[in-house]
Amino acid sequence: MPEKGEDTVSLRDHDYFETLEGWVFLVLGDVHPDGRVWSCLKYVPGDGLWGNGEKRFVRVFRRYTVPELLDLIKFVEEREPSYVYHDPTVNAKVIAPPTDRIKSIFSSRKRLAELMAKSPNDRLANILISLVELLSEYSGVPKSYFGVTGSILLGIHHKDSDIDLVVYDVENVWRVLEAVQELRREGKLYLLKDVDPSGWAARASAKYPLPHDSLLRLASKVLNKGRYAGVDFSIHGVREKPARRYGEVTYTSLGMAKARVRVVDVSESLFTPAVYYVEDGVYGVDRIACYDMMLAGVLREGDSVEVYGKLEAALRDGEEVWRQILVGSYEGAGREYIRIL
Repeated sequence: MPEKGEDTVSLRDHDYFETLEGWVFLVLGDVHPDGRVWSCLKYVPGDGLWGNGEKRFVRVFRRYTVPELLDLIKFVEEREPSYVYHDPTVNAKVIAPPTDRIKSIFSSRKRLAELMAKSPNDRLANILISLVELLSEYSGVPKSYFGVTGSILLGIHHKDSDIDLVVYDVENVWRVLEAVQELRREGKLYLLKDVDPSGWAARASAKYPLPHDSLLRLASKVLNKGRYAGVDFSIHGVREKPARRYGEVTYTSLGMAKARVRVVDVSESLFTPAVYYVEDGVYGVDRIACYDMMLAGVLREGDSVEVYGKLEAALRDGEEVWRQILVGSYEGAGREYIRIL
């Protein structure tokens, strides 16, 4: 269990923290307002599946849809109004509790190192360790660049929990994903397209207004999800250093837009947010940004896609530095999508 008072500056994307009333939050990204942490409430005390013998939790954010997030913001604001913050950089309400309300932090990197050092008497933890050792061996990425997030990080997992890995540094993430492909060819693990493309498409249909065949096509290209030793796993990236300082860039809405673009760079598509760099001759869009990690790692360089979302201009010192379509905006809830052409 993390010690009370551990330095909150060390909080990174995909880490968790617990506040004074026992709420548990997932950290979102690495760019935060002074004295606050952009995050999402994931667990509250209750008679749920998740627990560690000391206490049990209910998961309050389950489907990862924008309407569910808006309901969650309302829930938090009614009970702990100081935890909701109108962020001027995006001109929207976000969940960002003050750091002085944090009781404990849970570091993905530190938790995995602890598990690997003590050979736990836990089936899921041992499968996790085996997977990390295999990925490290095949990729050449040292085990110190891996972490574990989700319920295993918190020590509240159950027998049907997934394994949620993080890998630190852009180059390391892609080396690990190349290793996943090699291991798949050798039959040592499976990708999502081998085991559950229809399930992924069914879950995506609750968020994106696309026909089943379009969602199946996206599912067939998911790079970072699969199954190992009978357990589902995911892999996400965390930058070694934040991409920018808070407030360095602000976003202004240019309305909703539909565009057909060509993907030219996917190197940042496994981070928060997932970013695809694109070419577009109509709106001058430079990138697609997705806060829904379901859309991480689903596009390839050279893909032609149709995207509908919130068109934004990114400003630095009042000057536009890039233009993006955001998939996952409050304004476009239930209408936004990415479709491979």
